[in-house]
Amino acid sequence: MTDYALSEHKRDPGRWEALFKELQREIIFGTLRPRERLVEDEVIARLDATRHAVRRAFAELERVGLVIRTPNRGVQVRDYTLVEVEELYEIREILEARAARRMSLPAPDSLLAELSSIAEAHARASREERYLDIFLLNNEFHEKLYGHCGNGLLAEAIKSYTFASHPIRSRGFPDVELRRLAVEEHRQILDALAGGDADALAKLCVAHIQRPKDYYLRANRMLAQSATP
Repeated sequence: MTDYALSEHKRDPGRWEALFKELQREIIFGTLRPRERLVEDEVIARLDATRHAVRRAFAELERVGLVIRTPNRGVQVRDYTLVEVEELYEIREILEARAARRMSLPAPDSLLAELSSIAEAHARASREERYLDIFLLNNEFHEKLYGHCGNGLLAEAIKSYTFASHPIRSRGFPDVELRRLAVEEHRQILDALAGGDADALAKLCVAHIQRPKDYYLRANRMLAQSATP
């Protein structure tokens, strides 16, 4: 697991990859808000970056779906409608359930040991409220899990749609109960992998991604209601 910190970018301001990782982190954790404009000159000044690096970073953010370009508005942080959130997660449910049912079970001991180690590190990060580590370790757990599905393109599709949902998923990190459930569900997924029940594994994987989505939708509906006169 690698933490692409801003300090890395400052050592090499021409390295667009490091700038991309920093802007990605700011979007995922809400420093840059939905619909907020990203202005080249402001990013150059704020992060001591080159114009070339900023443009490459913007292009990569657009490619992975975290920003959009709109006429007369330039680059903006992407904002999902409630319908789009539902549609995005419907795709994830289909892909992840299919991947789970394709897995060769019981999973090999080497995979179970690796996933258990990641899950334990994730649980520690959750207890200590280290949100960036929670995010990175959760990604690592699921990428390793779906890498076992036997279909590389399916695993890449899951990774792509998971990436698009990062700002949605991270919204619930401060919620203690949501984090506790995520830790418990990782353990249940490991048990299903070891036990060889593909249907149980598929149901767990789908349920696991529902909670952050539901949290995000509830929070957005409450905001909308509070803004209504």
